[in-house]
Amino acid sequence: MGFFDELGKKISGASQEVVQKGKEMADTAKFNSMIHDEERKISAVYGKIGKKYFEDFQNAPAEGFKDFVDEIHAAQAKIAEIQEKLKALKDDVKEKVENVAEKAKDVAEKAKDAAEKAKDVASSTVEQVAEDAKSVGTETAAKVEEAAAKVEDAASDAADALSKE
Repeated sequence: MGFFDELGKKISGASQEVVQKGKEMADTAKFNSMIHDEERKISAVYGKIGKKYFEDFQNAPAEGFKDFVDEIHAAQAKIAEIQEKLKALKDDVKEKVENVAEKAKDVAEKAKDAAEKAKDVASSTVEQVAEDAKSVGTETAAKVEEAAAKVEDAASDAADALSKE
């Protein structure tokens, strides 16, 4: 069993070594992450220092800083120019939207007026058709009465002629 005991010790030692290497790697990653975090803090502070310097000395930069200050001024001028274009574009779009809204309002008013006129025309047309129908009905009734009277006269004449025979 000496062979297996020796093998077990070697495997156990190797696993502890692997565990130790894993721990060292995790610690290394942790330390690298901590270093990276601190480097980001330093970069942020550099940014704050640069901003503070620019704000305090933009009109009288020290030797070696004039080019940087000029770059910032050029970028600020470009931003102002772009903002003016953006404002003009927004104003143009706003004006166009207002024009479209006004035209839509006019169209809606015209449609409302047209609907009212159509309603009035339909109403007067219905009234006219009703009057025409009443008039036709009255005329038809008069002609029917007249025809009935003629039929009655013809029937009476026919009855008289039959009774004479």
